[in-house]
Amino acid sequence: MLWAATAANVVLILMLWTCCAVTYINPAEHPRLSLLTLAFPVFLLANVMCIPAWCIIKWKRVWLPIAGLLACWSFVHHYFPLNLPSTPPKGALKVLSFNSKGYGNPEATDSDGRNAVVEYLLNTDADIICLQESGKYYYYVDIFDQKGYYSYVTNGQHLYTKLPIIDADTLHLPTRTNGGMTAKLQYGNDTILLINNHFESNHLTPALKSQYKDALHATETDTLRKELRPVVGVLTEAAPYRAQQTDSIAAIIEQWLPRPVILCGDFNDTPVSYTHRVLTRHLDSAYSESASGVGFTFHERGFPVRIDHILYSPASFRSYGTYVDHTMSYSDHYPIITFLSLQH
Repeated sequence: MLWAATAANVVLILMLWTCCAVTYINPAEHPRLSLLTLAFPVFLLANVMCIPAWCIIKWKRVWLPIAGLLACWSFVHHYFPLNLPSTPPKGALKVLSFNSKGYGNPEATDSDGRNAVVEYLLNTDADIICLQESGKYYYYVDIFDQKGYYSYVTNGQHLYTKLPIIDADTLHLPTRTNGGMTAKLQYGNDTILLINNHFESNHLTPALKSQYKDALHATETDTLRKELRPVVGVLTEAAPYRAQQTDSIAAIIEQWLPRPVILCGDFNDTPVSYTHRVLTRHLDSAYSESASGVGFTFHERGFPVRIDHILYSPASFRSYGTYVDHTMSYSDHYPIITFLSLQH
């Protein structure tokens, strides 16, 4: 019994480590293998549950799951950070990133043409607003312009900023439908490179999502495989695109550093992924550094994940008070908000 429990815990640790190790493999080369990272929370929870179990069975072996977790602590920290509440200093930049799903239209627009998403964004009084999947709703740009924001719109992604835009351009990356932008913002005597990108979508149709949910309740292995096969196929097709986009954006960031960088976007990837690991080689995650908990940003029933991120260059900024705003319900995403204070 004791050795069986030990062996089971060792297997759980090895599977957890495997999920982490897969992030070092480029999905463009092994797209199906990259899907193993999606199992990270399952094995994380299993190893955490082993701690109280060992306290009951044989407390001297409680070190086993603890050692397993500590060995991949950076991934645990990104997925489930624990930070004390922090108050942003005066003058910190308020940065918001949000996949607005076309400004929540038409559900968010009343009979008078007022849009609840636009009003929400203006009420946040954020200094930088990065929107993804905002479509061709160009007439909202005039509203932000009237409120003193500078704007840039391209490929369905919208940027509103109180900081003057020195230069802006479209990101030309391999993609099927997604897009992004770069913008150089004037911030005092500094120039910030801002990147707003919507990384390649998985294109899970409502039918596939329903099929995935049915698979979660399958009791037979053959049924599970049959239900999951189309979902796996779609996820596998998208992963190489995101990998190429990730590498291209990482190269842009490396060329700009050590000057200030802010990267916002819907990554369509979790904190344990090739995308997140590569982009956090030189940047810090605002959520990891100043938030706590899982922080799901995509909330469609059956698919709770944090795939929306704000990253920044740690030599230039420090993050405070990062949170996911669950009050905005007109999209299948929630906004993620942070405060960035320039380091001098």
